[in-house]
Amino acid sequence: MSSNATMNTNTVQSSKLKRGLGFVDLWSIGVGALIGGGIFTVIGPAVAEAGPALFVAFVIAGVVAILSSMSYAELASIWPYQGASYAYSKYAFSAISPNLGKLIALWCAGLYFLSFAFAAGAVNLGFAGYFNFIFPGLPPGIVAPVVSVVITGLLLIGIKATGKVNTIFSIIQVIALFAIAIIAFFANPTGPFQYSEFLPNGWTGVFAATALIAFGQMQVEAVLTLGEEAKNPRRNLPLAQVSALVTVVILYVITGFGVVASSSPADLAASSAPLSLAVESVLPGIGAVLIAIAALTATGTSTIGCLLGSSRMLYAGAREKAFPAMFGKVDSKTGVPTNAVIFTGIIALAATFTSAIGYAAAISLLVSAAVFANWLMMALMNVALIVVRLTRKDLKPSFRYPFNIKNIPILAVLATVACIWILTYIDTLPLLIGISWIVILTIWYYVYAKDRWDFLDENDMEEIANSNEN
Repeated sequence: MSSNATMNTNTVQSSKLKRGLGFVDLWSIGVGALIGGGIFTVIGPAVAEAGPALFVAFVIAGVVAILSSMSYAELASIWPYQGASYAYSKYAFSAISPNLGKLIALWCAGLYFLSFAFAAGAVNLGFAGYFNFIFPGLPPGIVAPVVSVVITGLLLIGIKATGKVNTIFSIIQVIALFAIAIIAFFANPTGPFQYSEFLPNGWTGVFAATALIAFGQMQVEAVLTLGEEAKNPRRNLPLAQVSALVTVVILYVITGFGVVASSSPADLAASSAPLSLAVESVLPGIGAVLIAIAALTATGTSTIGCLLGSSRMLYAGAREKAFPAMFGKVDSKTGVPTNAVIFTGIIALAATFTSAIGYAAAISLLVSAAVFANWLMMALMNVALIVVRLTRKDLKPSFRYPFNIKNIPILAVLATVACIWILTYIDTLPLLIGISWIVILTIWYYVYAKDRWDFLDENDMEEIANSNEN
């Protein structure tokens, strides 16, 4: 151990996470997190903006997310630690200035926590909307909080049990969505091109829809936050992350094409369960019920992904005392950071109560605030990779971003610009929420975290990671 690690012996001893997630488990967490948020939660608001061109918005958001995911993948192959972007930015930007590295790490942890806690609230409301489609007597405002509590309880059981449940549900979702998309396509092959106005709100509407749809792709980091709970992380993390995102982007595009082929954009925008409405048009009766059931499993796994990622990000910061140390404690029996999970569950539960302002308005606000936080963080991670390429030429990542000129990942530069461009289409209120949150995090760093921070360097983190149980 390094001298600094010796000073942090208690941190190492208290960080006994369990390595219970193989490649399929990690892939399913990624797929589950992405599907529930992108397809079942935001199709209604997105189609209201893009109209028949919904699938075009899915393509744009998917391309930007895949380009950014490769920056994450290379960084994960270098530093496969709990907290993902928190760890990457801490080590990447410290080459410029130690304080800058810690400040941006704190930004990433806080932005991630905000985005995923809010995302969990939005997805819980999405779950409740589809539950209400099957059981009309139970309003979303009651169902959503119950779902939030149940899933928080599941995460407290342990990572292996959570991973297996998530895998089963994710496979069901993928099969169901591919089947529905194919049925919708063959029922009406002309799809969105049947409408006289393909771009009713012009390209501005498509870009606004892209900003909403980005909510689905934003959970690409959910897998990477579990670096110390993954088996063979330097291989499995990048592979699971990229393959999960590619799987889901394909599903997004064909589903976006199919739903508009099945129902009018106006009807889809007005529905609290738009995918069920679309399937009802081509497969009356049983089809809508089946897709509602698929939606329940999908939104459930998406909440799992949100709460897993958010709690692990909080845990990663807390074990270095950037956040209160109580959130860095791990249960010796379950290998779960219990306090971090419970606190994250409470924030997500609070977010579900925004439905008091109206179901559609609540989802729109939560989604937009979450998108701002996460896509700003994506931009930072693309920049982090560029900084690493310039300052840490000694590193030999097992995954390398393709298409480089003089060691600079050109597509990562383009992805940075695209992430920032997407942010310009977010509404004013969620934009102000996100900016205010950055200001609060900066104040937190200088008032609380800066002098308390027990910095764990790369050697320390390897020691901790190697001490975790299989």
